[in-house]
Amino acid sequence: MRWMAQAALFLAGMYVGMRAIAACYRVLDLWYTIRTAYPAVLRGLLGWSGMMAALAVLLGGRRTAFLGGALAYLLFYLGLYVLRPLVLRKPAPTE
Repeated sequence: MRWMAQAALFLAGMYVGMRAIAACYRVLDLWYTIRTAYPAVLRGLLGWSGMMAALAVLLGGRRTAFLGGALAYLLFYLGLYVLRPLVLRKPAPTE
């Protein structure tokens, strides 16, 4: 049963990490109307980042699985930038 709790915390860390990255992109998505949308943007940034920090503190000794999930998602996300040019190459010119 202990491994199930760690797996659940790992998946929760991945989810919260994904939402925190999405909240960072909200700044770019709403930049055209940032003067009126800044409360929603700040709420998203502070909410998801604050949730990650609060959960990391509240979990105590079990925080390793949670933070491992968040870090795993971040590494996966950054790895996509390395793999994208390899997969989406321009086709060779034909004569």
